[in-house]
Amino acid sequence: MGWFRFQLRAVAIAMIWFGSASTAWAQVGDFQGTWTIAKARIAPWADPLQRGGLAEERRLLGRTVVIGVGSVKGPAPLGCRHAIYSVHNDTADLLFEGGLAEPDQSGGPRDAEALARALGMPTRSVRTMETSCSEVAYHRFSQTTLVFGLKNRIYTLYRAR
Repeated sequence: MGWFRFQLRAVAIAMIWFGSASTAWAQVGDFQGTWTIAKARIAPWADPLQRGGLAEERRLLGRTVVIGVGSVKGPAPLGCRHAIYSVHNDTADLLFEGGLAEPDQSGGPRDAEALARALGMPTRSVRTMETSCSEVAYHRFSQTTLVFGLKNRIYTLYRAR
């Protein structure tokens, strides 16, 4: 009877492990895979006198980001060795930590939806993935396009082929 109990425990442990791995994989969903940072542009909220981030842009363009179960591999600050993912829907006013909805330089309101459409947002809301160990949120504009904001720049990533 001891061998049978051992086998039952081993099966139970394997089911728990594979179950948690499949849950993590489901959270990553359409974000998983290899992506290339292809473009960067000045963010609409950036102060024209303090745009900054050009050195960061040069360092990141052309680099690869790999999103997998439990980790994001990529240049700092994008990499995350032990990621816990949070995936949710965001509307235009929530993208880039609400940057598109911030008042313009004269204090007037911005049209976050128009700015998001100009960036390529195809629908009223998009899937957003955040990790537990990085300040970057990835917004999924299509099966082949992610965007994120960093240091007054908006970066576009394309799925690697």
